[in-house]
Amino acid sequence: MRDLTRADFAARDAADPMGFARARFILPDGIIYLDGNSLGALPAAAPAMLADVTARQWGCSLIRSWNDEAWIDLPVRLGAAIAPLLGAEPKAVIACDSVSVNLFKLAGAALRLRPGRRIILCETDDFPTDRYVLEGLAGLAGAEVRAVPRGDIESALNDDVALLLLTHAHYATGAVHEMQ
Repeated sequence: MRDLTRADFAARDAADPMGFARARFILPDGIIYLDGNSLGALPAAAPAMLADVTARQWGCSLIRSWNDEAWIDLPVRLGAAIAPLLGAEPKAVIACDSVSVNLFKLAGAALRLRPGRRIILCETDDFPTDRYVLEGLAGLAGAEVRAVPRGDIESALNDDVALLLLTHAHYATGAVHEMQ
């Protein structure tokens, strides 16, 4: 196989059916930005939308914006828009808080549901932020986070485990758990 040239990549970019989407984001010239898991590129429409929300909706309409601008329904509307990406029915998905905040709330609920169980089990090298959230919760709740390698998860499950946190697709390796 021959080495690819800059012209080869330019031709591929020109033929890319998603190429139009590049103009929807603000990026400094000369930057190839591949980080989309924590802070993606700024959508070009975002500054004007933020200005409208802060100056007009919040600034002028104040509390009325929850109804007048339909803020109150936004989690349901966003969830319905996301649902097809997940293969779910529109009413089955709701968008709320961040993944980290929801993880904290769900893990806390799991500990409360199993008061005699104080272990939160996770995979050793899973997404670091998830582990930080679990460790913070464990400190507040008098629990323990136990991280084990992928191959040891099943043998680590016992009657002390209140919660097993697994990410279906590993963020760095792409390895997928058989969730059934």
